[in-house]
Amino acid sequence: MRTISSPGPGSQSASVSLRSFEAAREAAKAAFQVRLIGTFEPDLVCAPGGEIADTWLATAPTDFDYFPVRDADRTIGLLVRGEDCPNRLVREAMMPLSEDLIVSADMAIAELIPRMKTLPCRLILRGDRIEGLVTQSDLLKLPVRIVVFGLLTHLETVMADLVLTHWPRDEWMAALSDGRRAKLLEKETALRQRGLNPPRIELTEFADKRDLCKRLLAAGRKRFDREMDGLRNLRDQLAHAATFVDDADGSTGIGSFVGQWDAARYWVQELTALIHKESAPTAPGRSD
Repeated sequence: MRTISSPGPGSQSASVSLRSFEAAREAAKAAFQVRLIGTFEPDLVCAPGGEIADTWLATAPTDFDYFPVRDADRTIGLLVRGEDCPNRLVREAMMPLSEDLIVSADMAIAELIPRMKTLPCRLILRGDRIEGLVTQSDLLKLPVRIVVFGLLTHLETVMADLVLTHWPRDEWMAALSDGRRAKLLEKETALRQRGLNPPRIELTEFADKRDLCKRLLAAGRKRFDREMDGLRNLRDQLAHAATFVDDADGSTGIGSFVGQWDAARYWVQELTALIHKESAPTAPGRSD
């Protein structure tokens, strides 16, 4: 039977893979910007600066908690529902404009995500005017899901590359448990019966790569284990279009998500550094 196979990657193809993902990451930053997820006129609900805040909020749409404040045609601040502002004008109760409160419509979504931990909303500057708003609920939109899933895919690919760099020619199979090795071989047999012969590393689960990579860490194994479990859950939520940022949790929900985002970026960097170390001509002898 004729089979379709892929070349078995080693340290050289791992380097190519890392460069490819870096190029893809830069392209994604340029393509996925805040303008794709923010709310702009005419859908934007703005609060007039001269109104009584409590009175105006009582009639404002209940599904919004953040309102740009307008004075004529200028945006001068942000009104937040739930703030105690009895008998105060909107302009007195609002958060005044500041550099931390504003992001560009051209900002990459990947750069916005970490900033949402300190304040779960931002006014959006488009051109020379503040014309939009982005909140934590916008992080559930499709462009954000694509960006986050791309980062997690990058992480899993880096884990695979590290495994192949340390254990070439499928030597890593011996490091799997008997049960996991049997499952992998069973999957391989089923694919070969369909005329497919992918590299064995592609048949591993996220948890397999996690366990193999953990063995190569000199420190931080407990942290790695804990954060990989959280990232695997995040990946599963994204894959099944589930809610991965709980709006009802407020800062706790967004804080947890940003923490996972930061963890994924951290481990991509750490494992990439390990790949370079393993690939170096002077790399120390390998151990199982």
